[in-house]
Amino acid sequence: MMKHFGVFLRGVAMGAADVVPGVSGGTVALITGIYATLIQSLSAINIDFFRLVLKGRIVDAWHHVNANFLLALMAGIAVSLFSLAKVITFGLAQHPEPVYSFFMGLILASSILLWRDITPHRLSHGGWLLIGALFMWGVSELRPVAIEPTPWLLFGGGAIAICAMILPGISGSFLLLMMGLYSVVLSAIDTLDLATILIFGAGCIVGLLSFVRVLSWLLIRYRNALMSFLVGVLLMSLKVLWPWQGVSMAAGSEAAIAGGAFIVGLVLVAGLGYLGRQRLS
Repeated sequence: MMKHFGVFLRGVAMGAADVVPGVSGGTVALITGIYATLIQSLSAINIDFFRLVLKGRIVDAWHHVNANFLLALMAGIAVSLFSLAKVITFGLAQHPEPVYSFFMGLILASSILLWRDITPHRLSHGGWLLIGALFMWGVSELRPVAIEPTPWLLFGGGAIAICAMILPGISGSFLLLMMGLYSVVLSAIDTLDLATILIFGAGCIVGLLSFVRVLSWLLIRYRNALMSFLVGVLLMSLKVLWPWQGVSMAAGSEAAIAGGAFIVGLVLVAGLGYLGRQRLS
């Protein structure tokens, strides 16, 4: 029970992160040590799973996709999207510098921990890190567009955004912002606009079940190269999260609070990493 509650809390954190443009729920999954389990569980929703369901072997199908894990995680994400998301958006509107600084601390610390876990280090890993950084730099240079949110656009936006949301460092909310759909989707969630939510959600399901197989294959075949690429993405995402975009950096108490939030983020991830190593040793 406590194990599933821990997964639920990770889901809450992922849902909160997915609301923030520039932060990825996949980053939270990576930081909290459930990323590989998440990808493997989602990729298990395949032909074998549907065969088991059609044969009436529901218990076997349930275990095949690690459904206890997925259910606890998705429940946490849903609770977060419909509750904690409002707190995050309020924080971003009223106190953006500390919030973004906190996320910067989380991401910098997790990048260091991830790079340390890539063994043995090879020159090619540095190359993949550079490619990841350049890729994220290109994404960060995209600019928002103003377009009419048609059903097909909402469906396609959901498919694209969910792929980004499960990739550490790539923010699905940021891509929605670039496509002109961020405020539409957030407003639909806030007002319970079921038609918009269902169309967007259908796109998410199709995109997720398609893309997750590619990720699972990469994790099995080219884990260190993929992780090196993702470290580059995470490091360059700090550019997107910099709290003083286009303005001079604040001084005095505002800068001190932002610096404190950054340190809290660093210490939190370092502490989680330490506890994880203690549990393994």
